[in-house]
Amino acid sequence: MNDPDDHHDRDDRDQDDVDGDPGVPDTDPRHIDPAGDLADLVESGDLKLTLDDEQDVDELREFVEQAEAGEFGPADPALEATVRIARALLEDLDDE
Repeated sequence: MNDPDDHHDRDDRDQDDVDGDPGVPDTDPRHIDPAGDLADLVESGDLKLTLDDEQDVDELREFVEQAEAGEFGPADPALEATVRIARALLEDLDDE
């Protein structure tokens, strides 16, 4: 039979494991989101990215505009992270 106290103890134990792991992202320690974590690093400047010589800046701006307009369907964490990374790249280019 399910004991509610057992469920509570298991949740506390899982949270303790997450809190004690230095590799767990700061964004939400209960949810692992590699794409969001990468976007956090790029936005913070801890990870520097540059556009490939073959990448057209205007195409990147168009991608961001289309994504923000919902042209790629409902937003999901991966798309949101990609847009955040693209915005950070564009901001870096604008600052140069």
